[in-house]
Amino acid sequence: MNEWHERALEYASENLSYRDITNKIEEEFGLTNMYNTVRCYIYRHKRKNKNQIIKPEKVKRVVVQNQEPAHHESKWDGTTVLRFAILGDTQFGSKYAQLTYLHDFYDLCVKEGITDVYHTGDITDGLKMRPGHEYELYEISADEMREDVVKHYPKREGITTHFITGNHDASIYKHVGYDIGQAISVRRSDLKYLGRDCATINLTPNCTLELRHPWDGTAYALSYKMQKMIEAMESDSKPNILAVGHYHKAEYLFYRNVHALQTACFQGQTPFTRGKGISVHIGGWIVTIRVDENGTIQGFAPEFVPFYNSIKDDYINFR
Repeated sequence: MNEWHERALEYASENLSYRDITNKIEEEFGLTNMYNTVRCYIYRHKRKNKNQIIKPEKVKRVVVQNQEPAHHESKWDGTTVLRFAILGDTQFGSKYAQLTYLHDFYDLCVKEGITDVYHTGDITDGLKMRPGHEYELYEISADEMREDVVKHYPKREGITTHFITGNHDASIYKHVGYDIGQAISVRRSDLKYLGRDCATINLTPNCTLELRHPWDGTAYALSYKMQKMIEAMESDSKPNILAVGHYHKAEYLFYRNVHALQTACFQGQTPFTRGKGISVHIGGWIVTIRVDENGTIQGFAPEFVPFYNSIKDDYINFR
């Protein structure tokens, strides 16, 4: 049995669609164009077992994405100008992490008077994301990655980083049953864990920020994923601001009255992204919004802070 066969049967037992199963298999095992192969394999297995999906004898932990975001309140003092920073995909543990630029970005936040930074997930690069992933890591255990974040994630007086975890972080839970987001926040009071995959924060009574980390693959068109994501939202449940990680792209889009940002990353191009022909945008956002006395957005000014050339073996500078 191929490595992905067992995972495909697990996902099929959860009644996922063939497309969803294929997306997960391609993401986990670094494969492409697997839809027909996956569909045919599951179909043959169903017929062989009289249309019953038989779960593998060895049960593995399967990470279930949050279906509903966790909700959080932010203290609003009535000010009409709000400023904060947004970033994502810092990928601690990866040999391609850009930690120098991450520290430079936090230094800029200090100069700009930013006190709140929102992180859209994948604070670490996780474990066993696909065959050969271990060769891209400088830390190879959950404890090592936790300690790396605790020791080397930027810590600046007066700044709180509010973060969710993403699919790379969730791989640690899948393999060892360890919620690294919670473990990090216990050790660092300035790193506030908001939950897995998604979270909403009420910046004011009438201004909601949603942090989201999808699990699917990237698209050829930069804005496609964001447009489809916003189109799928019910009109009465849309956030005012949507910050999306995972794709390692930088983009601002105003669509269906949602101010949407792709939050870029702090990881250079890896062998995986290079082999797939996937570009990465390194940097973070500083956002300024104007609200009225009721906290409703009157103006939205995002500023992207780019870093153009990745630093080779930057992780060595923090060993």
